[in-house]
Amino acid sequence: MASRTANRSKSAKTKAAGRKPRRRAASSAKSPRKAKARRVQREARPAQNHERDRREILNVSRTWWDANRKFSIPMMVDAFVGGDKFHGFNLNGHTYYGIGEWVQLWKYLARVMAPSSEASALNEPRDLRVIIRGDMAFLTAETVFKVKVLPDSPDESPMLLPGQEMEMPIRMTEVFVREDHQGKPEWKMWHFHCSPKAPPSERRMGF
Repeated sequence: MASRTANRSKSAKTKAAGRKPRRRAASSAKSPRKAKARRVQREARPAQNHERDRREILNVSRTWWDANRKFSIPMMVDAFVGGDKFHGFNLNGHTYYGIGEWVQLWKYLARVMAPSSEASALNEPRDLRVIIRGDMAFLTAETVFKVKVLPDSPDESPMLLPGQEMEMPIRMTEVFVREDHQGKPEWKMWHFHCSPKAPPSERRMGF
């Protein structure tokens, strides 16, 4: 009885031992095929064209800059991502959520200010830098914002002095994603941040 049990145990071990190499062989046979499939998939993916992306991003920025010069809401809307995806830090110090709130701000600004008679509302940006990483990018630049505040402007902000011309050096950060509000692969500005720049005569802290 013990002998038969031992034989069955040896037989079971032999069968089990015989199955293991087959499983390892199957696994090792599949691995190269999977690796090759992944390699082919990577090779088939189109390489990113940085020059094309840079041109498209700068075109979006220029649309936004020209919108400021012309006080054009349609041009502004065309530059930014739609729906509730846009997020903006305005020069007035307030935060705006979604393109609808930004449009409401611009409708108000159109009633209280106009482009300067001496120069455009926004000078050509300088020290412009564009960094692109895959489907995201950001742009930084400096410029001068110059507008006339209308004489009958309501006193809602210390920045708005009725009847005066406002000229302010500013810094801008623009964040882009290659996706519109409907998910289409199109470069749009998803975030805009603007803040005053220190006057040239002021020494940079730490230098």
